[in-house]
Amino acid sequence: MFLVFAAAVLSIARLPADSYEWIALWQPQWLLLLLTYWALRVGSRLGVLWAWFAGCIVDVLLGEPLGLNGLIFATITYLLLRFRERFAMYGAIQQVLIVFTVIMLAQLLRSFSLNFFANQDWNWLPLTTAVSTALLWPYAFKFFQALESHRGLR
Repeated sequence: MFLVFAAAVLSIARLPADSYEWIALWQPQWLLLLLTYWALRVGSRLGVLWAWFAGCIVDVLLGEPLGLNGLIFATITYLLLRFRERFAMYGAIQQVLIVFTVIMLAQLLRSFSLNFFANQDWNWLPLTTAVSTALLWPYAFKFFQALESHRGLR
């Protein structure tokens, strides 16, 4: 439970953009990293409904349209559960590319929706978020695996 809380806080926390504006763009999706790991390790016990609920919590905390991140998180979790055996077969570089593609498409959908519904401007956030999340995937996987073996994360 602590891990979910920490991932949610890191997902909604924004880096300061006072002196270096470019650093605020590199915001990884920590909760999606955790959901990805759990979907691959736990399997169907995770559930799409739980992912949708976690996304709705992020929507409330960020003040975005309710259900937007819930829909994105649930869709990603469904796809990971559907193709988890295939994803587990791939090497680290292929997994990074898949994580990048999925997060990039999710962030583009999120940015398009926010532009349409909330009239927010387009920026580089979808690309930089996808790159930073994908680059963190191998390290997050090893970290969660170490926590699972030491603390019985399941």
